[in-house]
Amino acid sequence: MTPDVTKHLERAKRCLEKNRVEDAIEAYQAVLEAAPTHQEAMQALGDLYARLDQPERAATHYGKLFDRLTDPRDDLKAIALYTRFLKLVPQPPERVARYALLLQKQNRPEEAIEQYQLASEQFIAQGRGDAALACQERLAQLDPNNGARHFAQGELAERQGKPLIAARGFLRAGQLALAAGELDRALELFARAHQLAPTERGVALVYAQARLRQGTALGDAAALKLLERFSTSESDSTYLETFGEALMRAGQLVRARGVLEQFYKEKVGSYEKLFDLVDRCLKARQDDQAIQILACVKKRMLDSRRESEFAAQLDRLAEANPSSLRLFEFWGALYNELNREAKYFDVLIRLFDLHLEAGNPSAACETLERMVDVDPYDFRNQQRLEKLEGRVDPAYLRGVASRLVQAASQGPAAPTIGRSLSEEATDDDRFIEEGRAEHALEDLLVQAEIFLQYSLHPKAIERLQKIAEMFPGEEEHNERLRNLYQMAHWSPAGSKIRAEAARASSSSGGITGKTGTYSVETLRDLSKISEINQTVYRQATPRAMLSVAVNEVGTYLRVMRCLAVVGAPGQPPQMAAEFCAPGVEASAGSLIVRLLGHLERAAPDSLGGLPLEAAAAPVLREMGLETALGVPLTDKETQAPAGMLVAGCAAPHKWKPNETYFLQAVGDQMLLSLHHTRLRTLVRTLAVADEKTGLLARSSYTDCLLGETQRAKSQGTPLAVALLQIDRGSELIHQQGEAQVENHMEQLARVLQPVVRQNDLAVKYNAWSLAFILPDTTLAGARSLAEKLRKVAVGVRPPWDGAQLTLSAGVAEAIARPDYDSEDIVTDLINRAEFGLEDARKMGGDTIVSPEIPGAEKRHVPN
Repeated sequence: MTPDVTKHLERAKRCLEKNRVEDAIEAYQAVLEAAPTHQEAMQALGDLYARLDQPERAATHYGKLFDRLTDPRDDLKAIALYTRFLKLVPQPPERVARYALLLQKQNRPEEAIEQYQLASEQFIAQGRGDAALACQERLAQLDPNNGARHFAQGELAERQGKPLIAARGFLRAGQLALAAGELDRALELFARAHQLAPTERGVALVYAQARLRQGTALGDAAALKLLERFSTSESDSTYLETFGEALMRAGQLVRARGVLEQFYKEKVGSYEKLFDLVDRCLKARQDDQAIQILACVKKRMLDSRRESEFAAQLDRLAEANPSSLRLFEFWGALYNELNREAKYFDVLIRLFDLHLEAGNPSAACETLERMVDVDPYDFRNQQRLEKLEGRVDPAYLRGVASRLVQAASQGPAAPTIGRSLSEEATDDDRFIEEGRAEHALEDLLVQAEIFLQYSLHPKAIERLQKIAEMFPGEEEHNERLRNLYQMAHWSPAGSKIRAEAARASSSSGGITGKTGTYSVETLRDLSKISEINQTVYRQATPRAMLSVAVNEVGTYLRVMRCLAVVGAPGQPPQMAAEFCAPGVEASAGSLIVRLLGHLERAAPDSLGGLPLEAAAAPVLREMGLETALGVPLTDKETQAPAGMLVAGCAAPHKWKPNETYFLQAVGDQMLLSLHHTRLRTLVRTLAVADEKTGLLARSSYTDCLLGETQRAKSQGTPLAVALLQIDRGSELIHQQGEAQVENHMEQLARVLQPVVRQNDLAVKYNAWSLAFILPDTTLAGARSLAEKLRKVAVGVRPPWDGAQLTLSAGVAEAIARPDYDSEDIVTDLINRAEFGLEDARKMGGDTIVSPEIPGAEKRHVPN
């Protein structure tokens, strides 16, 4: 920094202290003349012009500052700056497009779409088509299911002479039209895409698939023509499948066989296309070709133990082609090989008739002999002998007849008995079903109550919708269900009972009452879940969180082992912790991996738990367990599997519903706490301003507050900020020098950081003040901490000789209002904390001030 710049900055600060705003503006402008990229001067000029109610001049300097905030760590600051000061003033399209990109990076798609659209329109108005096209591509990425946006991208790209980009736009628009059932429109768009990019295999493939969907000879021929040019170079499965279909439709069955067999070498599936090809061969009287294909498919499917699936497909082919002798002979041989006598006998019956119809009595005789070998008691065998009379040697008929044994008797008694037993069973079944229904209703009610208790409103609504579907009208005579509807602010469509607004808790926005009578077990579980969640949240590291969670759960449930694993299914765990009962050794890592594999394949029960018994999973006995219960953990943002929480018992145990709820509730909160701890660690790693003190940079202050505000909203917990500053700090800098004050602030930071929790964040606010972000802290707690920090700080002697220093604090708690989003909450919180410091200064310092906002409702940030 040049001496001139430093001199102008000092003059500007002196002018501001004397409230000489115009002189301060002049000084800051002088700074910009000397250093045009000086961000502090840009910020200050924007603030001062805004203070003078000159928004256009303020926007000029804020715009320059916005353009300079290019570091990824400044993204949130840049967004806040643009939203607050630049959005209402016309901006150049380049700046609008960059604002849209920042919104996109922050996962705010709707706002980004609006700004990209605005930037695109401005670029087009200026005749800058390429820049507008870049915005249109971004719009298509953000709104991938909007066909109009992809069409607009294609139109603009075509005008700009970008055929590949245009083809991509028309192709995606056509796919969306096809998904909406608009085949003609899709074909029109695919044709435009193919015209622009005739050599693109992907375009031709999608276009050909659409032509095949037409189901016309013209469409089939067009599809084959589109794909033929790639037949010598392409071998991916999608192309082979479509090309094989086109060849079948065109009647080129031999070529189709080669293509589809290559397709199924690459991709093992249900062989649906090959069975379709067999059907076409049979209808084309190419029976030998059909049987050859079936023989190949049979070997593959029987080798993979899919004989039942193959037999079912063969049944379908036989029904569709009842006159094919070759097919029926193959069909019978299959059931004989599979030793399914009943099905084999049925096939032989139909094969016997086919041989007779074909004028081949000798083959019919051979079939009859096989039938007699299978079932000599079938009374219809005599009828078949009569059909053969006069067609074969009588001596042969007498030989077969001697082997026949007439069926004993048939009568109407058996059906009568069957009906009587069925009627008797109906009453018992009805009784059993009523009991099951009552139990199912109770389970669903308890689930909904627990979800409401923990503010999991969407899950509670899902359970209530299921109750309404399974038990329509139940609320009319079930008071417990009526109370649930009222608390959830929901009722079934057409219900006579309307949900009433439930009183919301003034502190947490959670459910304060109970809808029914809880069992002692349920109340104890709810209390323990809350206790465990608080304990887990207080831990400083992810591993400590996992360890505390499994120890608390294992001790409470009195199980032999409790495991917590974090990581995607099918991959080695990222992190794991295990609780073992006294005297039990820890499990080997290989056993844990095998156990997780069994649990991932286990069928979930009605509550989503994964029960596992030692009989089905021998690995349990290797771990000394007879039974285990796992609950999958899900990432709330991506909805992807993220881990597992498992409890295991050494003795047989029937897992209860409340145990599943308990594990799921603890696991969900544990995973949420892990994610936030990792984010805090990342912030500390990326945003440290001074290695000596570990304080975060001022630039990360807003980012951290936004992150903690979003967490507080999702969990319904409080959030507070405390600003601690040395009284008359600016005077001290003038008197003692900046270096001396800086050394004292370093001493303060080292002394004060051990006083706050690991989850609290300390920020170097300015040259003589510190900021503390306090998650899960009320206003009273923040005031108490601020007082403690002041007492500790007073004991730190400054490096210069002089009187003992005093400190003041401004304290504020986050306030939620219906019209506030996260950025509004953060802005209000920062302003009130700073107002508190200003009030403390006016009061002479050495005090704590927490400004009140008239009419504001102080409560935790709601979900």
